[in-house]
Parts: sequence; C-alpha cells; structure tokens
Amino acid sequence: MQDRKSLEGLFQLVHVLKRQLHDNIEQLDIDVAPMHVRVLKIINKKSPCTAIDIANFLNRDKAQVTRLLNTLITQGLIVKEPNPEDKRSQCLRLTEESQLIMGKINQIDKQIYQQMTQGLADDELTLFQTVAQKMVANLNTK
Repeated sequence: MQDRKSLEGLFQLVHVLKRQLHDNIEQLDIDVAPMHVRVLKIINKKSPCTAIDIANFLNRDKAQVTRLLNTLITQGLIVKEPNPEDKRSQCLRLTEESQLIMGKINQIDKQIYQQMTQGLADDELTLFQTVAQKMVANLNTK
C-alpha cells in the first residue's frame, strides 16, 4: 500500500509542477512549446552545446532533436556556429531574443521553486534531492 501512495505522490508532484510551469510560461505570451523551453534551458546551461549533447540529455534520437532545433532556428531563438573543437559538429547559441525569454523563464522557475519549497527545512530538501537522484538512477538502469 505504501508503494502505491509514494508513486501517486510523485505523479501528483510532477503533474502539478509541469502544470504550473506550463501555465506561467503561457502567460508570457511567447510561441514556445514546453519541449522547446527544455532545449533552450539546456543550451543556456551548457556551453558549448551541440545537438548530440541535447539528444543525450533528453534521451531522444538525433532526428527528434534536429526537428526541435530547426523549429528554434526558424523562430530565431538559436543559431548554429562552427564547433572549434570538432569540425563535424556545430555549437548552438541562444539569440538575444531567447536570452530575454530565458531571463523570464528563470524568474518563473525561481518563483515556483520558492512556492514549492515553502515551509521545508534545508535538510528535508537535501534528503528529497538525494532520494530523487537515486530514483532517477534506478529508472535509468537498463
């Protein structure tokens, strides 16, 4: 019985978190889908960043990532530049427009994190992070 309650609790947390993020990003009135936001976050965080980096991070095949990147390029949110370390690949960079968007999204992330962790002690957050990382590792084991 405890297993089902824990799993249900995780489902509820993930659902509410995704819903909050989606609703808040939708209020920004930008034409960027949630998966595209994830890609922008990866590029913003990892520099230099290649399509392979994104595919590995999202656990998606290169064709799926290429479609995501092409949409972002068409929207003027990212650009490709030569990779100085590997001539066979290209680095991805945010444009000024997407940097502004990322600033707004980072603010949303901070607000939601503050709301979500309200009333929790540092040791509770540390324990949660440890448990969540172990669960992710367990699920990623093939």
